[in-house]
Amino acid sequence: MKKKITHEEELADNRAEIGSGSVYADLGFKNHEEMETKSNLVIEISKIIKKKKLTQTQAAEIFGISQPKLSELLNGRFRGYSIERLIHFLNEIGQDVDIIVKSKPRNRKARVAVFHSNTSTRSGIAMVAKGRNS
Repeated sequence: MKKKITHEEELADNRAEIGSGSVYADLGFKNHEEMETKSNLVIEISKIIKKKKLTQTQAAEIFGISQPKLSELLNGRFRGYSIERLIHFLNEIGQDVDIIVKSKPRNRKARVAVFHSNTSTRSGIAMVAKGRNS
């Protein structure tokens, strides 16, 4: 018979680790930068669908995909979608996507950042995916 452990023993056995800042890197994905960028684009797609009060069926029709495919995408299953296609989806629901290339600071690696623009103040909130290059 298995020994029953107390709640205190269970808590003492739990260990926490400090993450890298990227859930995809922490999970061991080789292409974690790309996965992070796709995730941020899907978050933006979801926000715009909600803001425009579109149903998944309506949004899927706009994107030219089925509602079940859109549901999978919005639930984080986006591995079959390219960054370019996700940007196209944003364009299809009336969003401009600006790509700005600039020099990086010396103290960090290059990255790709997805910004949500607040149109009333023109300020951006960065959602970052680290890049591979130094």
